[in-house]
Amino acid sequence: MTITLKYFGSLVDITQKKEEIFSMEENKMSVSFLKSKMETTYEKLKNTNYSIAVNQAMSSLDNTIKDQDVIAFLPPFAGG
Repeated sequence: MTITLKYFGSLVDITQKKEEIFSMEENKMSVSFLKSKMETTYEKLKNTNYSIAVNQAMSSLDNTIKDQDVIAFLPPFAGG
């Protein structure tokens, strides 16, 4: 499975990337599993508040990620 990961705001500073392609052997995974994997790769994410969107829709941690999905890591934001 190959997915695209996109980072925004302060998360770009943590990852030093705006986007990366992520490949795994699994055909499906939960958002929670990906979050855990990314927090192992980028340890500063553990102490950061952020949301995750899958294919431009806010996602809960139990949602399933599939091949070719686009995952966005979004820092807190305020409306106005």
